[in-house]
Amino acid sequence: MAIGYLAPACALSGDPTPLGVPLPPPSQPGSPAQPPSGDTIEAAPLPPVQSLPPVQTPPPAQVPLPTPQPGAGTVETLPGAATVASPAASPAPASAGDLGPDLWQSSEVSRLMGLIPKLPAPVSVPALSDLQRRVLTTAAPSAGASDVVDPLMPIRADKLHQMGFNDAAMGLSSAVPAASGPMDPQEAVEKALLANDTGYACQQVDSLQARPEAPSLFVQRAAIYCQIMRKQNDPASLGLDLLRERNDPDPATRDFIALAALANGETKRVPKSVAIPDPLNVALMKTVGMPAPNAIGAAPVVPVGAGGSVMIARDATRPLLQRVAAAEQAFKFGLIPDRELGDLYMQMPSGIADPATAIGMSDTVELRAQLYQAAYRGGAPAPKARAIDAALKKARQRGDYLNQAQLFGPLARDIAPVRELGWFAPEAARLMFVTGQADKGGYWLNTVAANPGIFTMPGEKEGLDLLGRIAGLPGGGDPVAAWAQASGTTNPRIDLFYALLAGLNQPVTSAVAGGFQAAPIIPLGSPSAEIVAAAAGKRRGEAIVLSLVGLGGDRAIAADPATLGAALRSIADLGLAEDSRRIASEIAALAGL
Repeated sequence: MAIGYLAPACALSGDPTPLGVPLPPPSQPGSPAQPPSGDTIEAAPLPPVQSLPPVQTPPPAQVPLPTPQPGAGTVETLPGAATVASPAASPAPASAGDLGPDLWQSSEVSRLMGLIPKLPAPVSVPALSDLQRRVLTTAAPSAGASDVVDPLMPIRADKLHQMGFNDAAMGLSSAVPAASGPMDPQEAVEKALLANDTGYACQQVDSLQARPEAPSLFVQRAAIYCQIMRKQNDPASLGLDLLRERNDPDPATRDFIALAALANGETKRVPKSVAIPDPLNVALMKTVGMPAPNAIGAAPVVPVGAGGSVMIARDATRPLLQRVAAAEQAFKFGLIPDRELGDLYMQMPSGIADPATAIGMSDTVELRAQLYQAAYRGGAPAPKARAIDAALKKARQRGDYLNQAQLFGPLARDIAPVRELGWFAPEAARLMFVTGQADKGGYWLNTVAANPGIFTMPGEKEGLDLLGRIAGLPGGGDPVAAWAQASGTTNPRIDLFYALLAGLNQPVTSAVAGGFQAAPIIPLGSPSAEIVAAAAGKRRGEAIVLSLVGLGGDRAIAADPATLGAALRSIADLGLAEDSRRIASEIAALAGL
């Protein structure tokens, strides 16, 4: 039996209405758009758009801004923005830690230890990346946690590192309760040596020597080093003789004997090189005046991977162009906030990029920065809209639309939907739908409801109607069938869109629903069955992890429709309805709506 729903408001209003009453702007509450005459669709009018509050993006910690690069042009800092100098810092969105202390309740630790490594990484789909980060950084303990250790912590930290959240991973790795006792004594000695704290290092060596067990090779070497530092030359010489008698093939020990003999005054021969510069050997090299390299285990952090892009972006000593390119990469994976990338864009030299011709220009960092500057400084709605329109069209060309939508969404929200900007309506509606402003997206479509010539591609209007339904607009009928008929599309994405609607508890029945059923039979043992069972059992963390694994991160549009529907429905049922809808909207945009 078909279930009737209200028709999507974005497909209903005329411009002007049959009575000739002009469409009220969204700033006039209580004056909803009027539907066109005709007998095709009965619908409730779109609710009035309330005044939009300022963007509530939490600013990063306020720290001094880096010195602008010479020749970088005029620096214009975004309001409330600050370039964070710490190379390891990561943004901490307000939603962090909101998943509750019972996240892992009732889940077997061994099962979670097998599931978490299967999470995709890195992830550039903003909603999926955000939810996955929040799950991994939760303060909720697992069932196997004790006062000493939580067995999930190193696994979660490793996955965070793969995603690029290096600072969060390090924080999780070091979050060991004080009751767990001091660090490994050898590690304590090596860290003290690397910090040039010989006194503390030798105190730790003394405690190691006092133990009843036979001293390890490391302890023997460390004791000789401390004797040399304390001017106990004779005991140090005896210790070196014992090491020589061992005739140990270990190259680090051979290097140590040569360096210690020089430091103890037994020889004046300076070694030509040191094969193994471990902390003890580096400390001796400093003692004898040799150039000391970074010790093994203490090499400087090299910017690599997604997390490395954050370090480069925040390194004020690097060229500005290199920093901006790295910031774009970091922003793609959700590692820095939009205002940080915007601030770097504003530091780039001002250009003369014409939004009207930008679509045909070479896609460079300079062009992207100039379009952002034009949108930020646009002033009047029309110039700002043209810059945003050009930037988003370029983003779709290079497959970076979702991330650029997060960047330009805050700049577009203060542009009122009016007929004079009808050419911008399709792009503006899509942007609003993807960034959680469904009502305003509907108003943008209302402004051109009577002007179908605005839509240049077959099925574009129907596709935006469908995207609006997924984003949260009310409606009825079968928007997937309408889009498929108008666009001439017959491919597996039809099943994907039906799965998105079903996952949002908006199932439709249609003769063209392909192989997907709104209430499919779920085979036992399938990913869908595992997700549903975990959610039904209130194993919240397990259900979310299973859902994220099933969705597949950046490959979400290739996910099994049944798994997709089960994942979205379970995430919503666990109290994360906004996350579920945001994920569905972004997947729909990825699929081409």
